[in-house]
Amino acid sequence: MKTIDFEIRTSDLTASNKKLVGYAVRWNSLSEIIWDEFREQFAPGAFSKSLASGSDVRALYEHDYAQLLGRTKSGTLVLTEDNTGLRFELTPPNTQLGNDVLALVERGDISGMSFGFRALKEAWDIAQSPYVRTVTAAELREITVTSMPAYSESDVEIAHRSLFVQHPELRLAGDNRRRWADLAGL
Repeated sequence: MKTIDFEIRTSDLTASNKKLVGYAVRWNSLSEIIWDEFREQFAPGAFSKSLASGSDVRALYEHDYAQLLGRTKSGTLVLTEDNTGLRFELTPPNTQLGNDVLALVERGDISGMSFGFRALKEAWDIAQSPYVRTVTAAELREITVTSMPAYSESDVEIAHRSLFVQHPELRLAGDNRRRWADLAGL
């Protein structure tokens, strides 16, 4: 049986209305030092061919395939590339694991994301120390909710659907009942 090596990297996370959203990868964002040797970054569009292939990417907890949170095949994981990076929306299952992960993110105990990939095309800058590896094309295998991200700028959070998140100017110091009544047309 032929094995294919793939690499794992980490990033940030958040949660709301039982959905986790964030960026598993932010373009041109340097990682922490990997293996005491180099730093790494991903070029914009690094996963475009992988995403277009329709391969089934899984969302995991701490890179454990036995702790499945979602997958693209079932639609519980949605992955898109934008100008910022590789964005995800994850609807975890209503299971002990799913509820625990949501609670940990909501409390702020976990805010990181990671990902497993296979580099297909890369460039190295060995003129600086530590060296910098830029991955320009990669096959995405999985994304992971983690407490130990390698990329400090990746994130996860609960999706925010609060009125005050969308319109912070509406937040009042005192009683909000009148504002809610006005918004409801009462």
